[in-house]
Amino acid sequence: MAGLDEAVLVSEASGVDPPVRVVICDDHEVLRHGLRAVLRRIPGVVVVAEASCGGEVLSLAAAVHPDVVLVGLEGEGPDLRDLVRELTRTGIRVLLLGEAGDGSDLVEVLRAGASGYVHSTVSSQRLVDCVRAVARGETVLDAGVTGELLHRLEEDTGDPADDGRRGPLTARQQTVAELVAQGLTNAEIADRLQVSRATVKGHVTVALRRLGLRDRTQLAIHVHRNPHPGGTGPSRE
Repeated sequence: MAGLDEAVLVSEASGVDPPVRVVICDDHEVLRHGLRAVLRRIPGVVVVAEASCGGEVLSLAAAVHPDVVLVGLEGEGPDLRDLVRELTRTGIRVLLLGEAGDGSDLVEVLRAGASGYVHSTVSSQRLVDCVRAVARGETVLDAGVTGELLHRLEEDTGDPADDGRRGPLTARQQTVAELVAQGLTNAEIADRLQVSRATVKGHVTVALRRLGLRDRTQLAIHVHRNPHPGGTGPSRE
């Protein structure tokens, strides 16, 4: 187990906001060391430990209390869902890193409580941004699989009576719909919510399907006619 980074001790002594505490879990030692090298260069993020398997990361998590566990997607196999459930049960957030294939297995892990997924080819800066976003309680998904994952998650959680294609919007879908009604583009919504454009596109697609609408214009009209209590609402400026 790695010792506490000096940045943790400095932060605690100075009274500033503590850094995001990360544990890396992957069965490839070289990859773990590479991830650690990337994250240690970033202010506000500190790697407090490394683990080579799920059993080890559970023990480490109980000892060092990380904010985020970065888990290699391939290493844990069918036990990954159980690992994610155990970690998230204690309030730890899990970010997956690897190659998701067609996304079918990834959906099950996300449903188990993982906060997001990034592809193994992610840039260093994007990885750091995702770790920070997950630590803030956000969900992050790799742009290459976002649309399919949202579609699969929608089908898996929908009402069997209508094949999961109609129903109320989730809070995030409602927020995106309201921003569409304000006339914002997907890029502007992505900037506002600090998510990828692909994520916004996926939310719009799911919202249209749930409400039985054809396009963004109909979605905007729907929001104007059916204001959501407590929502941002369409701008009247």
